[in-house]
Amino acid sequence: MTPDWSLESSAAQLQTAVGTTTSVAALLRDANRDITSCNSAQQHALPENYDRTDYPLTSGQILHSTEKFCWDSGDSKVDYWIPQGVTGSSDADDDGLWGENRILLVSWHYKAAGPDKGVRISFVDVKNRKYRHVLLVEPTANANYKAVPIHAGGLAWLGHHLYVADTDGGLRVFDVERLLEVSDAQDSIGKSGGNYYAHNYKYVLPQVGWYRQPVQAEDCEPSASQLCFSSLSLDRSTTPDTLVVGEYRNERSTDAAVDGGRVVRYRVDASSRRLVLTNGKAVPQDVVTVPRSNLQGVQTWENRYYLGRSSNRNHSWMHSGVLNGTTDSHSWAIGGEDLYHEHGPGITAGKLWTVTEHAWTEDKSTFIDRRAIFAVPLSEIG
Repeated sequence: MTPDWSLESSAAQLQTAVGTTTSVAALLRDANRDITSCNSAQQHALPENYDRTDYPLTSGQILHSTEKFCWDSGDSKVDYWIPQGVTGSSDADDDGLWGENRILLVSWHYKAAGPDKGVRISFVDVKNRKYRHVLLVEPTANANYKAVPIHAGGLAWLGHHLYVADTDGGLRVFDVERLLEVSDAQDSIGKSGGNYYAHNYKYVLPQVGWYRQPVQAEDCEPSASQLCFSSLSLDRSTTPDTLVVGEYRNERSTDAAVDGGRVVRYRVDASSRRLVLTNGKAVPQDVVTVPRSNLQGVQTWENRYYLGRSSNRNHSWMHSGVLNGTTDSHSWAIGGEDLYHEHGPGITAGKLWTVTEHAWTEDKSTFIDRRAIFAVPLSEIG
């Protein structure tokens, strides 16, 4: 992939025009929504409530969440914002905190008629059980910005850089130290008159960089020449850390170069938290083709691969194993998405998080209430 940091100057210009930046800590103090305990319908999405009789599992294959919460009633039900990616302060810093705060970030992509509002990020203060949405924006000419109309299926927080998966294009990078406060009084995007607006959101997070893959096509289809950037995670058990890209494929391919999708890892520079370059390009450290399809989230840790599968509105499976070894299968969520490993003390094995996406039946006729955020101990998976 080709790095491009040309948006940094535009982001700086935008910052000057809008005013001073807002810190993550200040944003959390201004959090305006409460996370809630999950109701029975939402808990049904969790892996401990696996109920499939067509693919029965033994009791030893049933995973159990040890931490979970749900959104407020509006976000649990909204059908045009759909949760996708997850990361947190454990990716960002060794002690697992950003400043004094334990934080989860969740991306939501917009799916409705009319102008595409792009992607919002939920900044979740886990201790105080509060959160606030922030709109991602791409700086443009003349100290302005526009929405970021991507799926945002994966997130990874590296230092002050937030990496966001762009399915067709590669990776977009945003700077959490450039959070900006704008007017929330108007459902429009960018500057209008003397004010900046962001579709009624009070805060925006500007893009500062890209990693662009050479072949880009809308509606990405996995092939030997194009990787689909479907999910994202960070492996802190490697030296240096590696950014893990997961590729979603609906069913397995007859193309051996693709099969069920690929897991691609890139080395991360320890000081800059940018991808390591070879001859000016971000080149994969390794590429693994997996014999499992419909993978919504991928994490690696100490040479083991964790593959979270989706099965529409049914419970699915967490597959795990080492290269060229046997694969273990456990219960997984209904509508599980991206994966995030919140490491333990001293960067040891900790908890594997995901967010579930389904609020409605596929035709949107019936509210099924299956959105939740939960974590399972990595040790329980293997």
